[in-house]
Amino acid sequence: MDDRHQQTIQSLQRELQSVQPTDPLVKEHIDRLNDQLNRYANNANTDPNREDELPALQKSIEDAIESFEGHHPDLTEALRIAINTLVNAGI
Repeated sequence: MDDRHQQTIQSLQRELQSVQPTDPLVKEHIDRLNDQLNRYANNANTDPNREDELPALQKSIEDAIESFEGHHPDLTEALRIAINTLVNAGI
């Protein structure tokens, strides 16, 4: 994974960690997305099949954007940046 992708994922992870939801469903959604990001980041340089994880990761980010829009604008913006970076990289 190049530096830009790594920085985007790290930025998104920081945003996810900064959100303190009171709704257990939102917390579960954030935790699940963060787990996917961790798996992707950890496997980026060692697993040639990590590309298989991308559709699910993109779908999770898109779902999170819909869920958090209006309630967490900073997180929503970080999610949009992440998805745009992945798309622009051809992922």
